[in-house]
Amino acid sequence: MALATHPLRHARALVLVGAALFAAGCEGESKGAPPVPLPPPGADVRVAPLAKVVVPDVELVDQDGQTVLLRDALGPGAFAIQFVFTTCTTICSPMTAVFARLAHDLGDSFGNDIRLVSLTLDPAIDGPEALRRYADQFGRREGWTFLTGRPDRLSRALRALGGDARVKEEHRPLTVIGDGQGKFVLVDGLASPARLRAEIAALRHPAKNTEAP
Repeated sequence: MALATHPLRHARALVLVGAALFAAGCEGESKGAPPVPLPPPGADVRVAPLAKVVVPDVELVDQDGQTVLLRDALGPGAFAIQFVFTTCTTICSPMTAVFARLAHDLGDSFGNDIRLVSLTLDPAIDGPEALRRYADQFGRREGWTFLTGRPDRLSRALRALGGDARVKEEHRPLTVIGDGQGKFVLVDGLASPARLRAEIAALRHPAKNTEAP
């Protein structure tokens, strides 16, 4: 499944809103608060199951320059994956801000039962140092991994996870969620942290499925 085009004008507006929120929220940030204010969620968020997903044993490189298997970065429990790149001027910063808040809101589950992974769509530019600088802007901590690597390996990972960004500037705001037991869903659209938390919970505990905005 290819990453389809999206309305760039709307995405650029989200970036401008996110930047304004960041500037307004830098002062007075309380201890323990997430590092980046949130952009407004997208109006049209769709969720669909992903079938026949097999996470490949592909070697990638994290933000610290360490070689890591994608499977190991995802861990044994639930996870959420986004596809971004550091020079993106549209949806990547809002998406990453959502992950930053999600990490905060997950509390003790973050890094233990649930991990986050951000895969670059631009390995030619996004080496470990670029990823680390970008991740630091959003308060990345243990349990949230940024990954780069050889283009062929990243392409293999993207295809396996339901995405293939041939034109990185046109990628949609996609999040892939897995329960660690072989079930996956694709969230298409700029979902709120609460929505992503709800989708993770629904995948892990179907009987308790409740929808969030």
